[in-house]
Amino acid sequence: MILAKRLKGKAIAAWLGPSGDAARRAVSRARQRLTHAPRRLDFYLDLADPISYLTAQAVARLVEVYPVELAVHVITPPASDVDPAPTLREAHAVRDARELAAYWDVEFPATRPADPGLLRDVGTAMIRERPAAEQLRAALDLLGAMWSHDKKRLGPQLVALGTESAGQIAPLLNANYAQLRKAGHYQGAMLRYADTWYWGIDRLPFLEAALADDLGVPLTHVVAPRPEAERGARPLAATPLSCELWFSFRSPYSYLAISTIEEQLAPFGVPVVAKAIPPMVSRGLPLPSVKRLYIVRDAKRCADQLGVPFGELCDPLGPAVDHCLAIAHWAAPRGQVLAFARSAMRGIWAEARDLSSYVDLRYVVERAGLPWAEAKAALGDPEAAKAAAAHAADLAVYGLWGVPSIRCGDFIAWGQDRLPLLVDRLRRHALAAATAAPPSPT
Repeated sequence: MILAKRLKGKAIAAWLGPSGDAARRAVSRARQRLTHAPRRLDFYLDLADPISYLTAQAVARLVEVYPVELAVHVITPPASDVDPAPTLREAHAVRDARELAAYWDVEFPATRPADPGLLRDVGTAMIRERPAAEQLRAALDLLGAMWSHDKKRLGPQLVALGTESAGQIAPLLNANYAQLRKAGHYQGAMLRYADTWYWGIDRLPFLEAALADDLGVPLTHVVAPRPEAERGARPLAATPLSCELWFSFRSPYSYLAISTIEEQLAPFGVPVVAKAIPPMVSRGLPLPSVKRLYIVRDAKRCADQLGVPFGELCDPLGPAVDHCLAIAHWAAPRGQVLAFARSAMRGIWAEARDLSSYVDLRYVVERAGLPWAEAKAALGDPEAAKAAAAHAADLAVYGLWGVPSIRCGDFIAWGQDRLPLLVDRLRRHALAAATAAPPSPT
């Protein structure tokens, strides 16, 4: 059984390839040469999504620098099968966009989700047919006013652009969303170029590199961090800091966070408190194949960029997850959760190790420097499942539901992509502390 899973893991690694995005782009380039079709960038815009607004700002800069044909598709929010916590997502997206805009040179003025009335008004204008460049300009103007909750500014814009009946919004946006699903994705703020998907500002470096390579032009970095002078002192909390990290053994993004977080936080002396939770499907949250396939491919390119081994997979759902949660619970009082999780998740995501098997489980336990006999005795402890459920409940308190999630002081984020933002906040916290410190006696 172990050998069969190793072979399956190698087959998955071969499918992912050493550079899956490059392979897909190569096929697309060949098709483009044969058909003489222009290079095309498809932007899927969810009007209610703060990250879509940030992405629209990036797209406007992209098409100024890289000569590609643009298509703008206005879509609905994600369907229920890929959006298990829409209310939490809506509120968190605002918080997330504010942190992103504080770090990157983009704008996001809102402090709350979109006003339904303003959203409807914007929709009546955005469903009108326009050339893509005009549609993008309209989106930036309208969404800028909508997220500023500026009715006075929005009114003249709607008059100038023209509107359609509000009853036409849902049919058109639903049809566009259906096309997105057919094309292979499921949410807004998505960019599709050369049969490859890129999400928002987080994946913009991959997209820009592909555009620069294909078009033979210099890499521009159309979205960059704000100057440090604009990112000055900002304390995180008055109490001693620690970083809570919620993770799942079945989450490839958790694996990337677990692999890098200690190194990134080490300069600030902030301890990491790792909290294992059950996989989404075990918590009644769906994970359909369209989402699962994108996540694995996306995690692969992120892992390659980070230098984290990834690709030979063995899905731990079932007894393997139970084993890992039990050992993590046992390792917590020892302060060894991170050590075990790093070893176990490398086994799951890079070595196709079957952690339902004692052979592979012992290997990852001992690689973490833990005694196998004691770890084995912890298997089946009913308190482990209770602890994992409690960690998941704690996660919901902060308006989060997915992993990896992070809390450090007042910084709350979802995703391993937010670790650089946390590092920046820790830098700013240290600057605030240094500024507030009394002068040394002479």
